[in-house]
Parts: sequence; structure tokens; C-alpha cells
Amino acid sequence: MNELSNLEFSLGSFRTIVSFSKDFPAIPRERSCLVVEDEHTAGLFPQPESRRVIVPAGEEGKSWNTIERILDHALNRGLDRGSLFVGIGGGVVCDVTAFAASIYMRGAKLHLIPTTLLAMVDASFGGKTAINFRGWKNMVGTFYPAERIWIYPNALRTLPERELRSGMAEVIKAAMLQDGELFRLLETIGEQREPLHGLSLNMYEQLIRRSLQVKAFYVTRDLREQELRTHLNLGHTFAHGLEAATHFKEYTHGEAVAWGLYRAMDVGVLMGLTDPSYAERVRTLLTRFGYEEQVSGVDPEGIFQAMQKDKKKQRTLRFVLQRALGDTLLTPLDPALVKEVIARGVA
Repeated sequence: MNELSNLEFSLGSFRTIVSFSKDFPAIPRERSCLVVEDEHTAGLFPQPESRRVIVPAGEEGKSWNTIERILDHALNRGLDRGSLFVGIGGGVVCDVTAFAASIYMRGAKLHLIPTTLLAMVDASFGGKTAINFRGWKNMVGTFYPAERIWIYPNALRTLPERELRSGMAEVIKAAMLQDGELFRLLETIGEQREPLHGLSLNMYEQLIRRSLQVKAFYVTRDLREQELRTHLNLGHTFAHGLEAATHFKEYTHGEAVAWGLYRAMDVGVLMGLTDPSYAERVRTLLTRFGYEEQVSGVDPEGIFQAMQKDKKKQRTLRFVLQRALGDTLLTPLDPALVKEVIARGVA
């Protein structure tokens, strides 16, 4: 296997190795390995039928039914705590594979091979596992970091432009949180207004590495999201409201996050908290990458009500805002202000 240099992180009592590879990672052939794929990746990276489970792609796959299918397959094959669960796919596959591994006999081995940009820069790393429950996004889950994450940038060549753009929103968020150099690089890329398919794999590797290093700053210090890690939710409370209000069907996660970043800038400026010039840089960057500042056909009140289900809420709505690049805080907001900002984002 043609491996590039690794990244290694200590996450509480867990250790995660992130390996970049020019070849598709070799999956162990032994019987005690279970491979979880979705409907998209099953045809791209074929595995022996006897040891794989194919789960639904998209948010509908993040359900108890999916977890039960994975666990049933593991039990029927006689897997034990020393067996290896391997997830190959996007964020949903990473989530459900990790969740199933975390509860199977109180914890099986876990490797992840993310195949979307979103999963490479965010969903596969950090140990959060979750499924949706009764309309609540990511409500049931665990913290269970993978032992090994394989990043195979060539998989990005299989993705449609919209899926690449979805992942790029999380790269932008990472830059906003802590990496001014990455932010300036993204501004340069955005100015070119080229399709994301035109970026080189070397450039994608750089974007992925830097995004993971930003996320690692937070998760290595606060694996279980007591306080600091919540900064990674920049834009996400608004995003989860939009996703839930549209039944997870109209917008990709990245599109919703980008809309949430617009709203975070709006709130910060209205409060006199966010530097207006910085907010304008963020808006310009998001626009150049093709993210809509306003959505249509959505009830603003529906978004607001859906936000009440966001699991990070503690009696009052708490939002991650910024004063400037790298200067982030968590604060409650007046519901009237939240409604005003949501209304600004709906055409």
C-alpha cells in the first residue's frame, strides 16, 4: 500500500491513527471482520457478501433498524469483542458503524474508511457516534473513537460536485475556528470560482489534514463535549433546525451548515459582537463557494421549533458565535433575536 505520512491523536483513553493512502486500504481477510457499506459504496469497493452489511444511504440510515441489522449480522457470524468493524462510506456509515461497534459486547475494534469529503474532515474523526431518534437528530449515541481511519483521497473523484461542496462547508468552519492560513487559502480557491472537481488530490489532502488538526485541538482536550468541543458546533444549531424542518431531504448537511454560518455572522453583527469586516469576509467566502444565503419554501417558525430539539440546548438556546477568526464563544440568545435572524435567511 502506498501510504503517506500518518496523523496520531490521543483522545482520552483512546488512540486514533489517521493514515493517508494513495491506494484503497487493504481490509483484513479474516473471518472476524464485518464490513459496513451503504448503497453507493457497495458497488465501488466490493467485499465478500458473507461479511458485509449494506445500509441505507442518507439520514434514514441513522436508525435503530440499521443498528439492529449490523448487530444481527455480527452475532450470526459469531463475532466477539476482539473482532473488527470496518465502515466504508460517508458520514452516516461512519456514525452507524461506530455506534454498533461501541455497543457490541461493550466495544469491538473499529476502523473507518470515509469516502466523502464531509466524512473525511469531520464525521469519521473525534469519536461521536449517533443515530436519529423520534425526529431528534443525533439523539442516541456514544463517544467511541476509531482505532484507525484511512483517508483515500482518490475516493473524492467518485463524488458529484454538490457532495464535494457539502464537505467544503466543514473545511470553512474549521478555518474560521482556528486556522487563518487555511482561511486565506480557501479565499484564494474561492476567488478562482472553479469547480471543486478541479482541485488536485494534493490540495484536498492539505485541506483534510488541516481540518483534522483543527478538530483534534478540540476533541483531544474535550472528548465528551463538556464545553470546549462545543465550539465545533459553529453554525450547527441553525443547521440542524433547517435540516429537521425540511425532513433531512432538501439540503445536504454542508449546505445547512453554510446557512448556519451565515446566520451566526448575522447574530454576531446584530449583537455588536462580531467584527463586521470579518463577517463580510465569511459571507463572501461562502458565496464564492456557491452556498445560498437564503433558503426558500421553508417556514421560519418550523426551523425555530426544530431547533428546540437540538441536543446541545441546555434549557435555553445556546449558540456558538465569533468575535473574529479564531475568537469563539458559547452564549445563550434571546429567542426573539433567533427568530429575526432565521427570517432573514428565508426568502
